[in-house]
Amino acid sequence: MVSMAIKKAEELHRRHPGITFPVDMESVAATEGCELVTWPFLRPVKEVKQGRWIGLAEGLEDRERRHLIAHALAHQLLHRGNQLAFHGLQRINLYKQEREAEECAAHILMPESELARLGCITTWEMSDYFGIPEELARKRVSDFATDEERVRWEKLGLWED
Repeated sequence: MVSMAIKKAEELHRRHPGITFPVDMESVAATEGCELVTWPFLRPVKEVKQGRWIGLAEGLEDRERRHLIAHALAHQLLHRGNQLAFHGLQRINLYKQEREAEECAAHILMPESELARLGCITTWEMSDYFGIPEELARKRVSDFATDEERVRWEKLGLWED
């Protein structure tokens, strides 16, 4: 069964045909009605979503910025209300909404069709190609892989359960 997070990412890709990689998340977010604001947040805050506003910490590296915009947009697509993200602390308490937003963001940035087209590549190659943090690439091919991907990768000897 496909999760709501993956469905929302697929819907977004249908609304934005011809997306190239790495995804221009700033344009996608703007087209989806979000406005980005850079702010001098204090650590550990890196991203805040309030209504249609996405606040991002100053000085973020492009890969992290792309990831955080996708994560905030995923909240917009999946959840109502405001979200405050303490990304360093989320490893301890991954709430359901945060996990859903991460899964959706991973599928926005690395859709199944593009991963299938690329074939067998390492997570660091995925990270470079999609312009995302390597940790997100690892999660995408493990925690956030679809059942179809797992079956395909198992046949290729790439997936062990």
